[in-house]
Amino acid sequence: MKTTCLALGLLLLTVSQSYAIPLGLESSPDSCCFSFSKMRVPPKKIDSIQKTHSGCPRPAFVVRTVEGRVICFQSSVPWVQKAFNRVKQTAAVATSSGIEGSSQP
Repeated sequence: MKTTCLALGLLLLTVSQSYAIPLGLESSPDSCCFSFSKMRVPPKKIDSIQKTHSGCPRPAFVVRTVEGRVICFQSSVPWVQKAFNRVKQTAAVATSSGIEGSSQP
């Protein structure tokens, strides 16, 4: 009986440890969108745009305007997809040309 209890206890300990995630390695969504805007933001008013985390219930884009507003848009909206690709492409060009993170004086 003692051996069975010990074996069961070790089994439970092993199972609980296998589901433990080391602190700092978990990948949970920082912010998810639950309501979406239907308005259109002019490209010159967009400060940044990013996709929501893949763990969010609905895929979306989070747009931050130059005024500091944060607005959620469904990922299926064509103009938001184009804006995201444009911002991503601009960032890639800036990085490859050495504009960002340049160590030159």
